[in-house]
Amino acid sequence: MTNLRVFVGAAAIAAAATAGWATVHIARSLVTPAGRHRERIRILASDAGTVTLSASRDTLAPGVFSLYWGNRAGHARIGRVLSTDSEARTVIRRVEAIYAGRLEPGTSGYWSGYVYPSPGAAGLPYEDVTLPGPAPAWLVPGTLQRSWVIHIHGLGGRRTTGLRTAPFFHAQGLTQLLISFRGDGDAPPTADGKHHLGVSELADLEAALAFAAGRGAASIILSGWSMGAVMALAAAHTSEHRNLITGLILTAPVLDWNRTLISNLASARLPSVLAHGVSRILGSPLHRFAGLHQPLDLRSLVFTGVAPPVPVLILHGDGDARTPIRISEDFAGRFPELVRLVRFPACRHTQEWNSWPALWEDSVAGWLRGLTPSR
Repeated sequence: MTNLRVFVGAAAIAAAATAGWATVHIARSLVTPAGRHRERIRILASDAGTVTLSASRDTLAPGVFSLYWGNRAGHARIGRVLSTDSEARTVIRRVEAIYAGRLEPGTSGYWSGYVYPSPGAAGLPYEDVTLPGPAPAWLVPGTLQRSWVIHIHGLGGRRTTGLRTAPFFHAQGLTQLLISFRGDGDAPPTADGKHHLGVSELADLEAALAFAAGRGAASIILSGWSMGAVMALAAAHTSEHRNLITGLILTAPVLDWNRTLISNLASARLPSVLAHGVSRILGSPLHRFAGLHQPLDLRSLVFTGVAPPVPVLILHGDGDARTPIRISEDFAGRFPELVRLVRFPACRHTQEWNSWPALWEDSVAGWLRGLTPSR
């Protein structure tokens, strides 16, 4: 029995050590900027206006996307599917524009929900502006000079995120600001070189709101993507300029980091208790194990338990593997008079507009009409 107790004790210590290592690894991975994208999509052929690609869930998806190759040295906007060959496992799609490089057969690239590299490429007038940081931003003027939209990208994203929907908002007459924030590759890195999951990045959104107020904005809609959604919701509750915020448009939103982590761990068949461990590491003196210079209190970003101070529109794909739609459903169900959820057919995370642009734009247009009195 003594030997058995020793064995069980040793096994428990080993299991605890393994769980501790896994928790630290997840915490560090969550806040560490991603490296170079893996380029797995093969360019098989290309001619005037079309490209033949290896078939995959990405390349077979309906809609418009981008294909990058050569570590982003090449960039093309890829349009609708023209034909497929199930035996050869290939797909032919329309090439809408080539912004850089050449589509050479034999080259491999990666798929992206980004569509345009700049407002000019989207046919929009714009001004390069710099917010405190210094954080570069694009200002797209609209006919409604006092009604603004501020686009907030997600974790690991860039300000080009919001360009896919910018032409729609421009058609509505709204003035737009597409911002960068610390650590995103456009703005300067954080002091520790890590993402802060919206905690410190929220200060950059505050600077953007102050900029808009200084330019005469009287009504501001925040359009948040993924992590940008939790920042938008937090700003609506806590910003010094929250009186100017009149609505939130949240695409594939992160609304609660802990629940999002639990869902992702479950998808990976890992125990949910690790999510609580990750939160403890990030928010306690153990934060240095994740490479952080300061703790991150993710609870300071959770506002799903209280009524939002402004109307909220959520656009979320079924089966989103990164931000579970269940959290959006719960939020909308708790506050049905203020939160509207529009469900999209299954698509990759934040690619609701890419695959179903008419549904995205019609949903937002109808919601905007309901805001007209306050705007």
